Amino acid sequence: MAEVPTERLKLKETRFLSPPIVGEPLYQCAKALVILGFDPGATLDVERNGALLLSGVPGGFPQPQGAILSLPAALAAGDVIRARQKANGLTSGWSVAVTVRDHTQDFPDGPPRPQIDPAPVYQCGSRTGINNLLTGCDVWITANGVEVGKVKGAAPHQGIDVTPDYGLGEQVRAWAMMCKDRSPPSLAYDTIAPPNPLPTPGIDPAYAGAQQIRINNLVNGARFELSLNGASLGVWRTWGYAH
Repeated sequence: MAEVPTERLKLKETRFLSPPIVGEPLYQCAKALVILGFDPGATLDVERNGALLLSGVPGGFPQPQGAILSLPAALAAGDVIRARQKANGLTSGWSVAVTVRDHTQDFPDGPPRPQIDPAPVYQCGSRTGINNLLTGCDVWITANGVEVGKVKGAAPHQGIDVTPDYGLGEQVRAWAMMCKDRSPPSLAYDTIAPPNPLPTPGIDPAYAGAQQIRINNLVNGARFELSLNGASLGVWRTWGYAH
């Protein structure tokens, strides 16, 4: 029996790509935004007030925290933001629109107090996580009152590289700012000696074809090296106990 060419069947395209999600809320002066719910490896477009603001930005992996996209210009109150994704020859529809707000409507006393998360902070630590941030704000870390790391346009939970690495007994705080409106400082943590010996890192189960792996049993702020079949893939800094 001869096969019927599929083009003669006039079948409708049944593949579908869902719109991504624009992380909410968005506030005036934000220098970045977060996109969630996209396919791994998709490219992302962002629209501002009906005009394309970002086009074809690689999204990477949606887990664990989505894609943080830097913006060419800070947002303004009243801006309407949408996003879409493109993957495997498909283009999604536009996401639900998010309207940018003035942060003082929700935080009349200023941005919320940042949180060093996780704690504790260790001597020789090279990266620290800061939580409780307004998306797109500026955030920085001080050690004994001296700035050691900063990110302009932060995610709600942001890792920050510090230079130099922390010394022993330093007082570490985080600070944030949106529209030149400064938050109160975070609670202070004094750096302590790391575990000795350091724990052996682990790798969550991984399978052929996987494009992403998770490293566990790390020390907060440590550097770790990853190799494949004996060849180094690079050295990363981690905040938290998994990466």
